[in-house]
Amino acid sequence: MKFEYCYELVKAKFMEVDLSAIDSDFSGMAQIKDEEDQLHYIYASYVGGQKFIEPVQHDSATLSLTLTQDTLEKILTKEIDAFKAFSTGKVKAKGNIFLAISLYKKYKSAKLGRA
Repeated sequence: MKFEYCYELVKAKFMEVDLSAIDSDFSGMAQIKDEEDQLHYIYASYVGGQKFIEPVQHDSATLSLTLTQDTLEKILTKEIDAFKAFSTGKVKAKGNIFLAISLYKKYKSAKLGRA
């Protein structure tokens, strides 16, 4: 999978998930390393009830994730569970971990289409 395709899948899922029960605004960034060791970024935020997502780096994220593109692909295709990837060190998180858990639960409970 190319990064651009992974980004489009992440974007589609993010836009489908109902975040209305999240009490506060947030922003998160994922730093993704591909097979050629190039870095790619996905920045997402939820501000004033509006969702935004872009393939850019942003330094003010309240939550930062670091993972390889291979791990992202396995999460997107449900070959590996995101929480398991985190608990085994394949996904590293900095910042508001409680937010990450809350978002993960929203993602898991959403009735989303195929990866």
